[in-house]
Amino acid sequence: MYNKLHEVFEEAVQDHATTSLNGTESDARMSYGVKIVKSHLDNSIEIFNTAKGGDYYKELDEDEYNLFFDFGWVVGVCKMALIKYKDRLANIEVKMKEEINGRNNSKYIGFLKDTRKQTMNKYFKTTQKLKDYDKSIKNN
Repeated sequence: MYNKLHEVFEEAVQDHATTSLNGTESDARMSYGVKIVKSHLDNSIEIFNTAKGGDYYKELDEDEYNLFFDFGWVVGVCKMALIKYKDRLANIEVKMKEEINGRNNSKYIGFLKDTRKQTMNKYFKTTQKLKDYDKSIKNN
């Protein structure tokens, strides 16, 4: 597991679409709301989902870590983003049903529709990025 985490971290360092967040105590990279941190003190590596956890980022669970072990940084980040977008779309649908059956505030319903459209666009762009990445890997 230790070696796989280092491979994932090195892939994150090489990814030009990933933002560098290096500090004095750690090196870190972030993309699509996923942050990977390598400590200078003990060389440990942790991956966090910045969309969960409130005030503090939530470390990935075992299944989420396995996404990165199985697919690497770029694909793992995209798959995590797709999961996040699906969850967001499901929440929007619930809120829309509640609003239509409740207050029926047209401004709020319009806001939810805009948010749904933006999230669907992000979902589509991320799936396209995955397809393009798969094509580039197959061609190399």
